[in-house]
Amino acid sequence: MRELKLNPHLVVERVLATGEPAEVLSHGRPTGVVLAPAAPLRRESVKGSVLKAALGPPDPVEAEDMRRIIAQAREAQGLVGDQAEGWL
Repeated sequence: MRELKLNPHLVVERVLATGEPAEVLSHGRPTGVVLAPAAPLRRESVKGSVLKAALGPPDPVEAEDMRRIIAQAREAQGLVGDQAEGWL
């Protein structure tokens, strides 16, 4: 309650930035009041094709290293087949 009295703008900004509700307490006890955003936070999404175009083709050496790391991890976990094929 003290923080809400002293700096309400910061409390509201934090709730809006995180999208998480904040319970209002008085002397450490619940008041039954929760400060929550009216609507979920909208996050801008990016299509995979747009991201791929912005990043360009992967470096062949890095792509091969990544394939090796994935193969080692799959082998260590006992996975069969290659579901990751074609993503790099």
